[in-house]
Amino acid sequence: MLTRNTVESFDQRQSEEQVTDSIDLGLRIVEVKKILGSVNRWQDFDSHFRIKLRSKGAQERFRNIKRAMEEGQVFPPVILYKILDTYYVVDGNHRVSAAKQVGQTYIDAEVTEFLPPADSKEHLLWRERSTFELKTGLDDIEFSELGLYDNLLVQIEQFRQEEIKSENYMFTLMEAAKNWHSQIYAPVVEQIHKERLLDEFPSRKEADLFLYATYHRMAKSRLSKEKVTYREALADFHPTPHKSLGEKILEVITGVFHFSEDIDDCPYGLIIDEDGLVKVGKNCGGCTKCFDNRRRESQEKEGKVISSDDFFGLL
Repeated sequence: MLTRNTVESFDQRQSEEQVTDSIDLGLRIVEVKKILGSVNRWQDFDSHFRIKLRSKGAQERFRNIKRAMEEGQVFPPVILYKILDTYYVVDGNHRVSAAKQVGQTYIDAEVTEFLPPADSKEHLLWRERSTFELKTGLDDIEFSELGLYDNLLVQIEQFRQEEIKSENYMFTLMEAAKNWHSQIYAPVVEQIHKERLLDEFPSRKEADLFLYATYHRMAKSRLSKEKVTYREALADFHPTPHKSLGEKILEVITGVFHFSEDIDDCPYGLIIDEDGLVKVGKNCGGCTKCFDNRRRESQEKEGKVISSDDFFGLL
């Protein structure tokens, strides 16, 4: 089957994905490599987004834009439509083409995202991700389960409040999210990949492991009633010469949870076992019943303490 030598058509993709709802994401910094199509001029560019028009005027206009871009001239934002992870040019096709040819990594853009129908888990996940991106400006965080973006927002907001207090500056959520991503999320994710932890959890994403690790550590802080900042809570996940990130995650979980027959007996219903993943509700105030149970069962030499086998079966 022959493949046409053009960029992708927005209309065709819109029809295939049956996207109708849209949200205005506003000004965004977009990776040029993710711009793969056009709304009205997809036939004018080849599959590498090189201009196909041979008229003197079109060629001269393109050369002028490319030359100005190489000289560092600042251009107004292009206008893009987004479907899933792919962007389509509404206005600025020549600028995108020139950016690709000069090797530009990012481009400023006004983005409107078209959302898939809420008819499947995959589509619902994408809609949650889009809402998260709208609030934080972060577009590279992907979860495998529903509801986790809201949990992550709680952590980012906690980080924001601590930054406001320490820096005496009223950070917006987007400003705080950007700092959180570079200072907290990216280093942990880098270590997750370095230690190949995703090999142990083939059905999970890096964001799942990040949230899993940080949430359990912070749960331990709440349960022990220690006044620990977000940064201090995450410090336990910095690898050391003697312990890897994976070992530290296991150590944290082992220090918090003790499985027994009455694990669901939290008086506030805040400790749950959902699809094999232990969670502690964000409102848990650390009533110490967990520790009382652990102490009693330890004295009776009964019950089961979580092991490495349990850990690798949690996700």
